[in-house]
Amino acid sequence: MSPKGRSNRVGELLREEIAKLISKGLKDPRIGFVSVMEVRMSTDLHYANVYVSLFGSESERKGSLVGLQNSAGWIRREVGKFLRMRYTPEIRFFPDETLDKVYHLEEVLEEIHTEQRQSPMLALTLAQVLEEIASSESLFLTTHVNPDGDAIGSLLGMWHLVRALGKTNSAMAVEGTVPKVYSSLPGAKRILNEDADAPSFDTLVILDCSSFDRIGAIGDWIEPATKVIVIDHHSDPGAPGTMGHIDRTQAATGELLMDLYDAAGVEITADAAQCLYVAQITDTGGYRFSNTTAKSHEKAARLVATGIDVGEVCNRVFNMQPRTKLALMGRVIAHANFHDKGAWADSYLSPEDFEESQAVGESTEGLVNLLKHVEGVKVAALFTACEPDKCKVSLRSEGSFDCAAFLRPYGGGGHVPAAGATFELPLDTARETILAALDKQLSTPPADNDSGVGS
Repeated sequence: MSPKGRSNRVGELLREEIAKLISKGLKDPRIGFVSVMEVRMSTDLHYANVYVSLFGSESERKGSLVGLQNSAGWIRREVGKFLRMRYTPEIRFFPDETLDKVYHLEEVLEEIHTEQRQSPMLALTLAQVLEEIASSESLFLTTHVNPDGDAIGSLLGMWHLVRALGKTNSAMAVEGTVPKVYSSLPGAKRILNEDADAPSFDTLVILDCSSFDRIGAIGDWIEPATKVIVIDHHSDPGAPGTMGHIDRTQAATGELLMDLYDAAGVEITADAAQCLYVAQITDTGGYRFSNTTAKSHEKAARLVATGIDVGEVCNRVFNMQPRTKLALMGRVIAHANFHDKGAWADSYLSPEDFEESQAVGESTEGLVNLLKHVEGVKVAALFTACEPDKCKVSLRSEGSFDCAAFLRPYGGGGHVPAAGATFELPLDTARETILAALDKQLSTPPADNDSGVGS
């Protein structure tokens, strides 16, 4: 059969099946009376453009098209159950050509894209996450800026998984450089940064965060039509227009990935185990933080059983500190300020501190805990500015103060006891803004007789 003949045959099969699915009724109240007129296949059969006639008022027709576009993923999965092809085509809906002038196609599509961007993240089960990965031709993995151990460990753990699933056309990148302490993890040398040529990909997987804002310059590589999958354990909601799995009961994204390995039936190799172990020990503080659960220890035992050298890994992550970090520790202590009788504290590192100590941004990881571990301190804030007009704040609490909720209006994210945010502002301006907001929420109001008037 000629390629054109096969394309027409596949298109007609798709038209019939899609018409059946629509006639049975989709669970979207926006979809009214729709007639499937034609399906045009791309030459490689990877895309199916479905042309439909839409009926009703203008707003009803537009609503039907929006509903069909939002249902395209589900329709594709249903069609894939009967279509005997190695690759189920991506399905895209368009108004029938004869109605283009009436409905102003470009305007309608822009409304669709706007609605998709504004819709909340579509929650997936782990099995559905694996289905989306299986249907992808090329994968791109990334994580948040200023990556910590869970970010890098989960990024690499996911990369080992997708390759085990046969997705060899995959790439990874983070803004900036991989912190030196994690640079020897298996696969770390393959991680790109924003200075590299952007790879082509149809699916983006964001690990350990759920916001486009938090992946930094890597976000410039994302095309509007890219499928985005979020895998995270933080309390922040998923970015609008994305899909994914967020499990806030997990102590680390590295823990969540172990469940994904199990769902996929993939054995965790020693290389993958080392990455996932680093993800878990850093986000649990060596299994000392309050987010540690019995499940955390059970998963750690599984990883250790693969043969990884726990002593060597922990020594590299927790004990091997560069001299420059020691210099920064002294400056954090020297700049420390205690508020409300020591109930909360802050400190800072200025561009001059980094220049004089010859330190880099990655050396600040964990320094906020110097303040948090002081007796009586319930909330600690550390402001760091490697550059004159850019500042980062790290917040830690003992749990009664929600750090993530506090920083969310500033574009930050994280957990209740630990969160961070980055500002395109000078250190003094960012610090003044955040300290004023913290003082408003944290400082104890004066008693009635503190006004100076005797009783």
